[in-house]
Amino acid sequence: MGFLKDWLLRKRWLYLIVGSGAFTFLIFEMSVPNIPLEAKPDYIKIEESYGEIVKTISGYVVDRFASGTNYINVGIVLLIIFYCLYLEKQRFEQKGKTFNFFGLFQNINQTFNGDDKD
Repeated sequence: MGFLKDWLLRKRWLYLIVGSGAFTFLIFEMSVPNIPLEAKPDYIKIEESYGEIVKTISGYVVDRFASGTNYINVGIVLLIIFYCLYLEKQRFEQKGKTFNFFGLFQNINQTFNGDDKD
């Protein structure tokens, strides 16, 4: 595991791209709607009218884009995001800096609160 961490730390762009992609996928996965039972298509009628291929494609599309959030995917993606954040923290600590994930928000609050003190 140390070799993997060292290799990923040398390739900073790699885990940043993986982390950004995982975060984008997490947003997409959490926004998948859940189709009600009465609105689900009748696959037997689709197969009789259009054939097996159309039934398979429509079943995949409905399952992927209208079946609700898959919590296993969410868990896996969260692990990937947390690991990428851990790698970023390790990179900061190797350079002697402190890693503050919420530092951006803290700086914004200090800027606005500092203006009110005048």
